[in-house]
Amino acid sequence: MGIEYSQKQVYSKVIDSEQRMSSTIVLGIGNRLGGDDAAGTCVADMLIQRRHRVKSLPTDDLMVIDAGSAPEGYTSVIRQHRPDLLILVDAADMGLPPGALRIITPEQISTLSFSTHHMPLSIFISYVNEFCGSILLVGVQPKQAETGSRISEAVRKSVKKLAEAILEGQIAEIPRLE
Repeated sequence: MGIEYSQKQVYSKVIDSEQRMSSTIVLGIGNRLGGDDAAGTCVADMLIQRRHRVKSLPTDDLMVIDAGSAPEGYTSVIRQHRPDLLILVDAADMGLPPGALRIITPEQISTLSFSTHHMPLSIFISYVNEFCGSILLVGVQPKQAETGSRISEAVRKSVKKLAEAILEGQIAEIPRLE
């Protein structure tokens, strides 16, 4: 069975060196109290809930982490598991309609707004890059990100679509940011 971590849990699991490593790690990033900024954490929630409801899903190759606004707190997990693919999901102001999904290249990160992180994503990615086969950053265009607001309907629909794409292995169908 896959492994799930949440920022609400204390990471105390000792990982046996014989344990099979996850081929994909999904790291949901965001602030649950910040409206659409919660997009990444909502994707993590949906993936975790879906895996518990649908027992036939192949979960050994997928690890889901709700990283909140501090993805750097999970670098040791990434380093230990050395995934073939690390998928980062975060709200990003890309100047697109609310709910738009885009793959963001490392070169584009510095031109976009990711407002709630303790560490810039570019630094986080450069650190974990050596432990991963590939890294994909999926941006979700927010409509609102005010503290205390709820996630918008447009972002909620996109988050559901993204979770399905991840589970169905169709993440490559998400367009790249131009």
